[in-house]
Amino acid sequence: MNSSFGSAGERCMALPTIVVEEAVADQLVAFLVKFIGELKIGPAYEKDSQLGPVINAEHKKSIEDWIQKGVDEGAKLVVDGRGVVVKGYEKGFYLGPTLFDHVKEGMSIGDKEIFGPVLCIKRVKDFEEGIALMNANEFANGSSIFTQSGYYAASSRCGAMAAW
Repeated sequence: MNSSFGSAGERCMALPTIVVEEAVADQLVAFLVKFIGELKIGPAYEKDSQLGPVINAEHKKSIEDWIQKGVDEGAKLVVDGRGVVVKGYEKGFYLGPTLFDHVKEGMSIGDKEIFGPVLCIKRVKDFEEGIALMNANEFANGSSIFTQSGYYAASSRCGAMAAW
């Protein structure tokens, strides 16, 4: 959650995309929806806030435009962070966490860096397809692989740090 939505997603090395095998994708999406719903949105200076505002009105509009572009491109909008209002901070530049599923190769929402609280799920059939997809993206320099397979962890063939 913090990797994608901490600092409102406005940092280098934020997690904008998860490439996941189809066999476990529905479980992952359900898990993410559950925890997204528990995130506390509010001013960054409040201890219990987990997702603060974005930097300014122009950037908020840019992120909202990216979200709409994802919808227009056919990605499934699972959680829509647009329209969030934080009580007492109604004029703040708040966006809630946004989750897209079924983001396909060639959709700009999953191929570019948005710098906002937007997470995209790209589904693949297997490990090899996932590695190929990550290696095809110019922003996959911070990839991590989570697997229970020592074979796949050791043979990642990408600039990824493997974890199992």
